[in-house]
Amino acid sequence: MRNVTRLALAGLIGAGTVVALGGAVHAAPAAEREAQPVKTIEKGHALSCTGQFEGITVAVDLYENSAFGAHTSLSVETPDGEYGGGYGPQDTALFTNGTVTADIPLRKLDDTAEPMGDAVVSGTYAAAARPTPVHEVVEDPAGHYVITKGTNTRLRTAVTVDVLGKRVPLSCSPAFAFDLTVWRLTPRQS
Repeated sequence: MRNVTRLALAGLIGAGTVVALGGAVHAAPAAEREAQPVKTIEKGHALSCTGQFEGITVAVDLYENSAFGAHTSLSVETPDGEYGGGYGPQDTALFTNGTVTADIPLRKLDDTAEPMGDAVVSGTYAAAARPTPVHEVVEDPAGHYVITKGTNTRLRTAVTVDVLGKRVPLSCSPAFAFDLTVWRLTPRQS
């Protein structure tokens, strides 16, 4: 489950860091330009956070996309073992008016998969910069194009996770909000 969230987050991180590819849209082969695009409007937030406290190491990914729902992923390492959890996609609000909230079911990562309660992620976020223009063209998978245009806004965060009886402060990077129009082009079959 963590890999799904990481892949979604990695795609958005890539979209957020590439600026102004100019005529790249025109670089697509003629066959792809003739394909019927599928357009989505995607608004949301993404955080990738880590933290350590009293022998507990935590990694948390939170991703909310208006077109694809909310996704969470959590991994915890302690001297006593490893734990993990997550969910997605769900119609759950993770980011609301400057507040971050997620309850993530936690299980022991061993043969028992014993439930260990919920990890509770909470905190705040605010814009840390002006929106940055995004324009990216990616061939994904071979012969299919994803064209992204819009803005990303870097966020300042103050987030913690309550897990296994401890409160662990988290450092979140990357952390951003996005407002994108995405076109997916699939070549027509002859």
